[in-house]
Amino acid sequence: MEIQELQFGHRRVCLYQLVEGPAPLVYSIDYHENGQLLLEACRQVDCSGFNLVTISGLHWNQELSPWPIETVVSKDDKFTGEARGWLTMFTGEVVSQVERLLDAPPSWRLLAGYSMAGLFAVWTAFQTDLFSRILSASGSMWYPGWLEYAREHELAGELAGAYFSVGDKESTSRNAVLQTVGERTRAMADLMASRGIHSKFELNPGNHFKNPPLRVAKGIKWLLQREQQ
Repeated sequence: MEIQELQFGHRRVCLYQLVEGPAPLVYSIDYHENGQLLLEACRQVDCSGFNLVTISGLHWNQELSPWPIETVVSKDDKFTGEARGWLTMFTGEVVSQVERLLDAPPSWRLLAGYSMAGLFAVWTAFQTDLFSRILSASGSMWYPGWLEYAREHELAGELAGAYFSVGDKESTSRNAVLQTVGERTRAMADLMASRGIHSKFELNPGNHFKNPPLRVAKGIKWLLQREQQ
């Protein structure tokens, strides 16, 4: 396996080339670089072949939030709504430079994210048609105004699949906003399905922090299998 690393300011991008020729390309955004852990989890659930790009080092709450909101989680919240600026860099500079390193163009692209990155992945589907599959594992569907936005706006292009999951303990938070994450995640999956998109909602055991790589891997497997059906 060949690993190539790029740097875009404070953002670290790693390309794991696993398959020769045209193949699905998974872009996974996470807080820390976790490519090896994610690939191991994918082996555990027996994913079919794909290439992987991991993106880490983001200013998490700032660059992944679609619009500014007031304090929700803690007094140190910085949900400043800078997602559009990061999306412009991501779909422009990052994607073009990464894909020049491949020996063939990807057959399709999947954007995966955990927590705030899961929200960003779904929001991205309303901004660009670059990704034909999206994956939100324990995504921040609780984000104020998000579900209403999704209901009122059209997707930027056709989606071949959308996967959503959440931990069965996540809605037991003492925070009234975070308590809505389970019902709002299910509602997002239902909304996608109502628009004719192959969509899956999965409930995983545990709280928000239990085995993120496995949760993402399960979504990758399901979306890869959609191609084969």
